[in-house]
Amino acid sequence: MRNQNVATIRLQGLRPAMLLMLILLSLFLGSCGFHPRGQYGPGASSAGPVYIAGLPPGNLFVRELRHQLQLAAVPITDDPGEAATVLRLGGVDSKRSVFSVNANNKVVEYEIRLRLPFRIEHPPGHKAEQQYLERRYLAYDPGGQLLGRTREARLRQDDAYREMARQLIDRLGKAGGG
Repeated sequence: MRNQNVATIRLQGLRPAMLLMLILLSLFLGSCGFHPRGQYGPGASSAGPVYIAGLPPGNLFVRELRHQLQLAAVPITDDPGEAATVLRLGGVDSKRSVFSVNANNKVVEYEIRLRLPFRIEHPPGHKAEQQYLERRYLAYDPGGQLLGRTREARLRQDDAYREMARQLIDRLGKAGGG
């Protein structure tokens, strides 16, 4: 019985200290601009409705961008006349270079760099300067276990597109509402 009382006294003594630590940690993270992944600022939804121009709707990056815009509650329009913001996208430029080789001098990994030129016109017709998003990731050489490695390369490309779309939405929020 005495051991249980000692344990509850220790736990009760830690609770205020832990609570204070959590409050200080949340204040620190909030003051440095940290926000959980997938959370967009209040300006992102006020930029819409958004019209996406320059790339076809079936493009893999455009599909991911539209999905992320929907998650951020940014309205999307297919009519440029209804748009409050026009997002002009250039083609996604992909460059691949050797990252590492094995003992037999065979390529094992590639570094893949993606670059996307874009312009945000808010309001539509406003001349905006060209900006770029860049992302890099590593892909293993699709040799040997072809099915697994090509799937992994595809997943890494999807992750890179998702991250680029999130960055673009953050910039859209800064240009359109914030």
